[in-house]
This record gives sequence, C-alpha cells and structure tokens, in this order.
Amino acid sequence: MDLVRKLSSVGKQAFVENYEIFQRYASSRITREDAIDQLVKIGVSNEAGAAIRVGNAKLIFDDGKQKEALNLVLKSKRIPPSITNEARRIIGENS
Repeated sequence: MDLVRKLSSVGKQAFVENYEIFQRYASSRITREDAIDQLVKIGVSNEAGAAIRVGNAKLIFDDGKQKEALNLVLKSKRIPPSITNEARRIIGENS
C-alpha cells in the first residue's frame, strides 16, 4: 500500500480532524454509511468525496499504518499548528 497516496486521498488535515470517525468505521463500530453521513454533515466534503476519504482511511487503519500516517502529518510543512498538535495528542494516546 502506498501510504502517502492513501493519506493524500483522505487529506492530512481531514485525517487528523476526523480520526475518531475513521477509527470507529475501521473497527466496525459504525457503518460506512454512518461515517460518510457524519463527514457530509460536518461539511468535510460531499457524499462522493466522503466515500473516498472513508475508504482510504479504512485501508490505512486496516494496514495498521495510522501512527505512521500521523507522523507524516507532523512532517508536513503546510499543516496548521493546531492540526499537528492534535496529531501529537492522538499519537500520545495510542502509544
């Protein structure tokens, strides 16, 4: 799996901001439709875009690459400090 490509499809900022939604879907605690609906409801993207984000995020989680993805977010130069701080918090919780 090309992690960089999958993370880009989700969006680095979207991956961090909606980490819990993606995590719940990947662990089958919510359905794909519920995850898409939640992303659409909060204005992340339209339904088609949300479906792409959810699918790629699930692949990242299924491969156990979520921490590596968060580390890629931390290395990004174009991510707001609030997002990198949130990524650090998530990494700390899951260590």
